[in-house]
Amino acid sequence: MTMNIKRCTFEDIGLLQEISVETFYETFKDQNSPENMNAYLERAFNLKQLEKELSHPFSQFFLFTLIMKPPDI
Repeated sequence: MTMNIKRCTFEDIGLLQEISVETFYETFKDQNSPENMNAYLERAFNLKQLEKELSHPFSQFFLFTLIMKPPDI
């Protein structure tokens, strides 16, 4: 098993957007109407907003990856 944590860069913004939208949607879909959910997702996780947040000196995003290898036999 290999674990990796890396700070997000602008090269990761597409993946950051994908993970952010999926995570927020799955967490809060039952507490929101589809209209409210879509409006928030478009406002909070559009590329321009994520670029702004990544550029802020006090804002940091990290990606964690876990690679599972089958045991050696």
